[in-house]
Amino acid sequence: MFCYDLDKITAWKYMVLNKEILIIRQYLAKQHVFTLCTSSTQDLWCASCFYVFDADSMALWFMTESDTGHGQMMQNNPIVAGTIAGQTRNIAQIKGIQFSGEVIPLTGEAETIARTRYCRRFPIALKAKSPIWQLNINKIKMVNNTLGFGKKLYWQR
Repeated sequence: MFCYDLDKITAWKYMVLNKEILIIRQYLAKQHVFTLCTSSTQDLWCASCFYVFDADSMALWFMTESDTGHGQMMQNNPIVAGTIAGQTRNIAQIKGIQFSGEVIPLTGEAETIARTRYCRRFPIALKAKSPIWQLNINKIKMVNNTLGFGKKLYWQR
């Protein structure tokens, strides 16, 4: 019969989860384009968007017009999904994220902070007057073959 120290097992699981979220956060911070998937009634639409990752809130800040197809759908249904993936030919180096979350348009101080960080990363956006949106990520599944073929990391709010 085995006797386990539950406190040690709990601590070990916590360390593993912390390492996994660190890997996910580093990947999100390194990338800059995501595929946004929106829906409304019977319509679906995907769009590629530049983003800045806010690690404190596990959110993506991005800029897009409200009158685009995906902008209109987000206003009708703020529940979205998406992907973030680099492009590599080496299967052992494949990394990518699938996620779901909820989008909100930013206003006030939150909008100012997000716009400043966005324009710092993408200076060409300084002249743009497009709205800034926050995508609050609720669930992530990351594939990271650098940790082993088919290795998956998970995070949920």
